[in-house]
Amino acid sequence: MGDGGDGTAAVLAYYYKARPIETVTCDALGRTRKAIYYVDGDTAIIELAESCGIKHLKREEYDILNTNTAGFGIMIRNAIECGFKKLILCIGGSASVDGGMGALREIGLSIEKKSDTYRNDIIDMKDIHTDYIQNRFKDIECTVLCDVDNPITGEQGAAFMFGPQKGASSEQVILLNEKLHNLTCLLESKTRKSLHTLKHGGAAGGIALSFCSLLNAKLVSGSTFCIELARLRDYLSSVQAVITGEGKIDVQSLHGKIPGSISDLCRENHKTVYAIAGMTDHRLLSSFDQVFTLLSHASSVEDSIINAKEYLKIIAQEISDVFYASIYPM
Repeated sequence: MGDGGDGTAAVLAYYYKARPIETVTCDALGRTRKAIYYVDGDTAIIELAESCGIKHLKREEYDILNTNTAGFGIMIRNAIECGFKKLILCIGGSASVDGGMGALREIGLSIEKKSDTYRNDIIDMKDIHTDYIQNRFKDIECTVLCDVDNPITGEQGAAFMFGPQKGASSEQVILLNEKLHNLTCLLESKTRKSLHTLKHGGAAGGIALSFCSLLNAKLVSGSTFCIELARLRDYLSSVQAVITGEGKIDVQSLHGKIPGSISDLCRENHKTVYAIAGMTDHRLLSSFDQVFTLLSHASSVEDSIINAKEYLKIIAQEISDVFYASIYPM
């Protein structure tokens, strides 16, 4: 399963039986790297995290004023130049809060800036010119799989909710929220669309909002998309328990990410649901029948990451014991 974040493109490729294409792009800091996207017929499945995801940065490299989504745009441009007319874009796991300007610039958006001090274009942006990019995408169908449903600005928006985990200080969070507000107003003036309360608009640092407004992209829940593609609802009738998981289960997990979506589906169908996580917010334990964490066995977060495979074996046995005890109580 996937929700638009890391690994979702490979999950979709499994169901679509899509083949991989390797291309040269860059990470969130502009360093050259190779990345994979998948194709089937006239459809390309492209994942933001594969090029400019936060997973490619060391923690000391987090730099919210200079990380951007240009690498994602390079991959999209490659797919378009190869003739693909339908794009499924997986946008979770980003390292930036740039409103998608880096990606859009690579596929044809003209951006006017006061200076080139920062690689994050929204910091010094004055204006954008949209005619070329909108004409280029008029015959291209874009579906964006979003891993969260947050709006673009405010306390639940892209900057306040996700900026800190990408390295933003409290002052930078306020600055980014202001710049995203300005971007939203600018996009509204260009497109005559109402965007400030757009569901999913804050996904991946605001790239969802920009793609929706400028490219007429359809924003959908990545979790819902994968659940339907995998026909999970059909399988539920013949199972007694479902296992889901995430690196960290926290409040974001209940705002569109796969563990929360699967939990909701299991609750609706009166099925037991177990979750596995590296760590968890204990306030969310009631969302699952039981949560198993690697940190309950590991000596530290670092240990849980390095030796995840071994701890997962232990947890698999624990789940097996709990499950069979529920079927055959003493």
